[in-house]
Formats: sequence, C-alpha cells, structure tokens
Amino acid sequence: MKMNYRKCIPFIPLLFSLCLCDVIVGKREKLLYDFTRFANNSNRESFASTLQQWEANYELGMELGQEALRHIEAKYPHPRKQEIVRIVSLEKQIVAGIHYRMKVEVGFTNCAALSEQTECKLEDYPGSSKLCRVNVWIRPWTEDPANFRVSCDVPLEDTPDLSHHIQAEQLFSYFLNKYNPSYGTNPTEMAQRFVIFRENIKKIHEFNVQEKGTAKYGVTRFADLTYEEFRSRHLGLKTSLKNENLIPIPKAVIPNVELPDSFDWRNSGAVTEVKDQGSCGSCWAFSVTGNVEGQWKIKTGNLVSLSEQELVDCDKMDEGCNGGLPDTAYRAIEQLGGLEPENDYPYEGEDDKCAFNKTMAKVTISGAVNITSNETGMAQWLVQNGPISIGINANAMQFYMGGISHPWKVLCDPSNLDHGVLIVGYGAKDYPLFKKHLPYWTIKNSWSTSWGEQGYYRVYRGDGTCGVNQMASSAVI
Repeated sequence: MKMNYRKCIPFIPLLFSLCLCDVIVGKREKLLYDFTRFANNSNRESFASTLQQWEANYELGMELGQEALRHIEAKYPHPRKQEIVRIVSLEKQIVAGIHYRMKVEVGFTNCAALSEQTECKLEDYPGSSKLCRVNVWIRPWTEDPANFRVSCDVPLEDTPDLSHHIQAEQLFSYFLNKYNPSYGTNPTEMAQRFVIFRENIKKIHEFNVQEKGTAKYGVTRFADLTYEEFRSRHLGLKTSLKNENLIPIPKAVIPNVELPDSFDWRNSGAVTEVKDQGSCGSCWAFSVTGNVEGQWKIKTGNLVSLSEQELVDCDKMDEGCNGGLPDTAYRAIEQLGGLEPENDYPYEGEDDKCAFNKTMAKVTISGAVNITSNETGMAQWLVQNGPISIGINANAMQFYMGGISHPWKVLCDPSNLDHGVLIVGYGAKDYPLFKKHLPYWTIKNSWSTSWGEQGYYRVYRGDGTCGVNQMASSAVI
C-alpha cells in the first residue's frame, strides 16, 4: 500500500521524539506515531504550519489520554497516581462516528492514587511504566459519552482483585496519616473501617469511569464512612418533616430577564465565607442562613454572617443535628423574630439549649417563596434576586474533588434529596473534542474549604442532575 509522506517534521525534545505525518491508510489517518527516521528529510519551509498542526494533534492525543487514564486507573489500580508519559501513536478512523486508536506509555508517580496531591513526579526505576492500548469511539451528533476500551501490558500475577486490595491497603495507610481518625489505635475498628474504605475505593473508580462531566472523585475525609454514616453525620436534609397541614409557601415570580453567559454572587460580595457543619446533620440551617445572608446583603447593602446554631437550638419544627428542612426553617425564623449574627450566637456543631435573644437579632424575614424547577427560570430568578437554597442528592459529593459533576441517575437519584446547599452562580465550559458543552451551577457547601473546590461544588445544569432543581427556595426580606 502506498503511503503519502507529507509535512513530516522533527519532534522537539519536550514531546518525546515523535513525528507527525499525514499518512492515510485506507480510511484510517495516522496523526501521531514514531516516525523520526524521516525527520532529516522534512521540508523546513513548511515547519511553522506543520508544527501548528502537529501541536493540535498532540493536544488531541493528550486530551484523549487524560480521559483514558480514568479507565486505566480503574482497570489496573495502583497505589500511586498514574500519568501519561508519552503518546506512542494516534490514529483516527471514521466508522459510524469517530474511532481513535492510540498507544500510550503510562508511568507511576510519587503521589498517592485518588488523592488531591498535584505536585507529582514520575518514578524512574525498572517497571515504573507500562504500555497501554486505547480505543475511543465518539458519536458527535449524539449526547452519548465517549466509549473507552483500554488494555495494558502488566504481569499475569497482577490480578484485578489483588491489585484492588493492594491499592486499598496502601491508600488506607495514606488516609490514616492524613486525617488521623480517632480509631487509629483501635485494631478492631480499624479493620472494620478498612473493609468500608476498600468498598468505597471501588465506588470511587465507578464514579470516575462513569462520569459524564469533568469531575474527579477520590479519597476525601469521608472515604471510611458508609453512605448511611455519611448521611447522618454530614448531611441532614429531612424531607419527611414536610408538614402537609401548613399553608404552602407561595411560588416565586420568575423575571423575564436575559441571562448572561455566567454569573456569580460572590463577585458582588453577597456570599459569606465557606463554613463547616462538622459532624452534625445541620446542612439545612447552613443552606437557609446562606440564602438569608445573600438576601439581606442585596436589600440593605450589609453582608452579615448569621447563626446556624440558633436554628439548631431554637427551631422546634426541625430536629437540629438530626435534620431539618428549609421550608420549616423559614417559618421558624419568622416565629422567633429573626436571626442573630454568627459572632453573637456561634456555631457549636451539636444540639444545645436555645439561647436566642430577640434584641440581638440583626436580620428578619417576612416570608419565603418556592422557586420553579425549570433551570432556566432558576437562573433568571438567581440573577435578579440572589442565591438560592436547594436540596440535592449528595451521593457524588462524598468523594468529589473538583470539576463539573455529572453522574448518571443510577448513581445519583434526583428524587432522593438528602443535603441542603446554596446555589450562588452558574457558568459553562466547552470541550470540543468530545462535543461537550457543560453548563453548570456553582454551589456553596458547608464542609469547610478543604473539601471540593475550596468548599464549592460545580454540578451540571440543565437536566436536573442529582435533583438540583427539585427543592429550590428563598427567604423574602
């Protein structure tokens, strides 16, 4: 078969001595492969344009490789983070879509796998890298995610079960050193926690492989908890408290405003610092105070950090650290006569006797509204009126480390809301390779700045992901 060697250029050292050529073999186009023997025959006059094309193909290869890493790390788990060392070859074929075939060298780093560590260096010892083959099928005209198939050259004795167990053991040691849990000196509980941790590592890999957005999931401080423990200690939205005998909260009027491409109330100083609910199921209180803080700032020009502990102690329609609901919290604030500032009624993270002093209340509300479940309408209301209190399914949040979270419904049931948070803005990101346009909500959480993106969560906007649109509300000042 005749191959057309055109535009072949020498590879700069940074890019690992590969060469780009337009080589057509039937319907398969070889974009990148090891072709250095032709480097000296290249046409120097076309160097600039060819280099530009080569760089575009190299970026394509690296983007494919980074996505493939999720699948490689899940299928071939290792205690250390894995990285793409070099692209050995990359081919493209049109077959009911686009089929990419590539070979990559994958190396191990000095960072723990599934951790937030970023300053990672490649290890350099015999066996510190492996060759992997990647096949990717993309159908750009559909919303289906890319389909990846990976295989790597590994020793036969490295069975999946053994590899998973070894990874879990070493990551559990990393977890103990980083978070120093109270059971660290109790062998019995440590063994029980390891079993839970090992199962959670499998869940983390499943989230990473199935992710439709760009989110990455890993070993957070919640990685040794069952979901039931996680829900009772760190969530707290209790939909069962909804009282059908109470007069329903009225519906909000949605303004007919043109939406900017992105918007964030933090830029207007209407959002207080990220707080930490600790091991208390008081998320509902943080969601409501965050909303009232924003409403008060927008109406008066003053941003006041308000007391969640007041609601935990004094709101008798809710259940303090055992859970609550924004709808009832709004009513409680009205009945109590307002909210005290955080400084005057500080957060303790546990149920206590009510110590509310009405004369110290700095913020009052006159009611509340329920906001539409239409996400365009939600955005219009947010831009015009302020941050929105919402309920969400927090299943993906237990291991979230950053990116735009877009799990499948089977992994994040939109009808099972269990966490109260605050929408403060929205935006969108485009990923041309996978034909992805990812609109997202920016959500303020209450697990401190050490979680997620400095305490914030980005979740897909537009299809009700994790029930983000099912319980939207706001106080009225």
